[in-house]
Amino acid sequence: MSIRRLGLKPVPAALLAAAILLLPASGQDADAERCLGGRPDAPILIEVFSDFQCPGCRQFFLDTIKKVLQDYCAGNQVCVTYREFPLDGHKYAREAARYSVAAHVLGRKQYQAVVEALYFQQPQWSEDGKLAAAVAKALSPEDSQRLRKILQDNSINRAIDRDVALGRRREITTTPTFFITARGREQRIVGGVPYPVLKDFFDRMLK
Repeated sequence: MSIRRLGLKPVPAALLAAAILLLPASGQDADAERCLGGRPDAPILIEVFSDFQCPGCRQFFLDTIKKVLQDYCAGNQVCVTYREFPLDGHKYAREAARYSVAAHVLGRKQYQAVVEALYFQQPQWSEDGKLAAAVAKALSPEDSQRLRKILQDNSINRAIDRDVALGRRREITTTPTFFITARGREQRIVGGVPYPVLKDFFDRMLK
């Protein structure tokens, strides 16, 4: 686990809740169509800058964010927003991001299914580059056909470029990096965090 406050000393898990109360919110944009789960009016917002080919991002999604979606987003206690931040050293990361952005045009259900499929099958497509096959398993034939058409639109590339530019303005250098906003305060965290740590924080904030 790696938790750092703005590049300073790591924040111990037990102090995460207190640390969040120390930093003023920066006014993150967690608009409705970008929420992977929950709504933007949720009391707790999580904004994740992630790379689909990053092993740490995979672990963070499968072990932590997936549980957050199930346990907190369904009741609109937390809103999770993902930002595309493909790293230059990952050969297929940009193309994976294209599939993610295109899937969210289809709808939240399809978006969640594609994001999960990309992370779950990362070991396979990271080696062979067969992203279409990985994504097809998560969608109906009709949605797969629609997705192929959406991928041809250059707006997909522009959406990724906007996320990358936003990440650079916020000095993102590694993935996953995420921001938690609660009670009007924001905390920047570099690296994945185990689910029990976030659960403890959520339960404290939601009392």
